[in-house]
Amino acid sequence: MGALEQKGGFRAALLRYGSFSLIAARSSAIFIIMYDNIHPPPPIGSQIRDLRKARGWSLEELARRAGTSAPTLHRYESGWDRFEISTLRKLSAALGASLEVRLRPRQPRLDVRPTAEALVRLIEPLFWDAELQASDLTEHAAWLLGRVLSFGDAQQVAAVRAFFGDEAIRDAVRQRGIDVRTRNYWNLILDEADAS
Repeated sequence: MGALEQKGGFRAALLRYGSFSLIAARSSAIFIIMYDNIHPPPPIGSQIRDLRKARGWSLEELARRAGTSAPTLHRYESGWDRFEISTLRKLSAALGASLEVRLRPRQPRLDVRPTAEALVRLIEPLFWDAELQASDLTEHAAWLLGRVLSFGDAQQVAAVRAFFGDEAIRDAVRQRGIDVRTRNYWNLILDEADAS
């Protein structure tokens, strides 16, 4: 998963997460974590595990260095999301990493219908197998909606819902090729919208 290289007084670890790489560079006790801002960083538990493994440490070794227990560390690395800031500070210090906690404003909701061109630009990364055109929004709406509802992120899904409307979403989830979980999810969402 990760590799640790030593060059002079500089150590760098390259860690792969899906479609992007996390590069952790260390010079003395400062750790810099960089990512491409297109995707959010991986969960903090994954970052802790990968930095620990890049150093060749066991759970017990990092727990000892951080002054916490191995079961606590295991919970954090396994997806536990009720972190204690004091424990995270100890872990980041033991790993030689910096800890950043931020509150950022959420992405603006797409309450207004996007233009066809804006929608195409937003969802085109989902269509790796075809060159998406504005005309596809009308000519192949069911295919397009199926792809976005199955694989799109929250912003892409909100945009197609604002553009096409709930009735088009309802029709799209009925088509063959939509997985059961996606179909059931959208049926629940649309039923709740109808009830309110």
